[in-house]
Amino acid sequence: MSRENDTGLIGVIATSHCRLAEEMLACAEMIVGPMQNCKAVCFKPAQTVDELIKLMGDAIKEVDQGKGVLILTDLFGGTPANISLSFQGPKVEVVCGMNLPMLIKLAKCRNGYSLSEAAALVKEYGQRHISLASEVLSRSAK
Repeated sequence: MSRENDTGLIGVIATSHCRLAEEMLACAEMIVGPMQNCKAVCFKPAQTVDELIKLMGDAIKEVDQGKGVLILTDLFGGTPANISLSFQGPKVEVVCGMNLPMLIKLAKCRNGYSLSEAAALVKEYGQRHISLASEVLSRSAK
């Protein structure tokens, strides 16, 4: 992987239905400390699509330092993901299926990777940290 030399951070937006994104970001910060240029965008049922698009556009502008913005959504196909995907392009990447390991990993990899590299790394890291406890425990017992 190529390392980028500039010192700006990739912006991060966690987005979800209700308050899930807000709480996920709060959990990550409890573990790793404050995360700069990160924002939670929580969609409420009463909001219109136009309101949601404006909310996401404003959040992207707020966290973008020039290296792009990585949006993590709660699930593919939901309104937060669909709104996020309307912004996808060279400076915005979207990863669906957000989990806490992804946010924790982002705390450490936003400065040394390009946007596309960070997105791929976080996706793989999040998948790798999904475990069936009985399988893990049975392997460690042998």
